[in-house]
Amino acid sequence: MKATATNQQSREVDFILECNGAEHVYVCGDFNDWRPTCLRMIGNAELGLWAKRLLLPPGRYEYKFVVDGKWLHDHDAMENISNIYGSLNSVVEVQS
Repeated sequence: MKATATNQQSREVDFILECNGAEHVYVCGDFNDWRPTCLRMIGNAELGLWAKRLLLPPGRYEYKFVVDGKWLHDHDAMENISNIYGSLNSVVEVQS
């Protein structure tokens, strides 16, 4: 994922997932109350590349991908941390 400046308040954050064979991919996290089917990613199932750009205020956010109903952490994230369910959440920090 990559963050770029749009103004002093919020930044564009690109969430990108490489996942071959997926049909439906979403990103969710504490920025959307972990709603698993709220933020559908745009992608190409044949190429296995999925992306979603969000405008987020500065802060630290935990997130996961939901791929065909299965929750996955971002293997390419700079940081992954344990959650209360015994799996990993990915972390993105949006700078001010």
